[in-house]
Amino acid sequence: MSNGYTTINREIIIDAPIDSVFSAVSDQDQLIHWFPDLAVLEKKEGGQVTFRFLKSEKNNLERDHEMNGKIIKFIPNSEISYTWHFQTKSDFNKETIVTWKFESLGKNKTKVILRHSGFAENDREQYNEHSAGWTWFVNRLGNYVTKGEP
Repeated sequence: MSNGYTTINREIIIDAPIDSVFSAVSDQDQLIHWFPDLAVLEKKEGGQVTFRFLKSEKNNLERDHEMNGKIIKFIPNSEISYTWHFQTKSDFNKETIVTWKFESLGKNKTKVILRHSGFAENDREQYNEHSAGWTWFVNRLGNYVTKGEP
């Protein structure tokens, strides 16, 4: 890639209305059912984002992790974008950007596009860790919205 950065892309089609899917990604009370163990997400541009992932068997983490960021874009039922900065990974202190886009494909079908950008080419290990993590979490999102459990 000519810009020296690598981007993770994930796409999923979920059999649910767009407002349900958007809420699952933007509502801090719903986020904790499929994504972090603790979540703060202020639903406005400039709002605070904090996710804590606690060490456990279910998520295969060796220790707790915390991510902080700020909302860059918040358009209901369309897009959420925020900065992503790990507080607990000193080897990865780079700020990256997570963008969720939502597209209605009918009354009960929503396309979700996730893009996590800003990884340097030499950050292959972090890219791979995040890439595997996003595959896991995007599937959990689909299960949570359609079945009520991840």
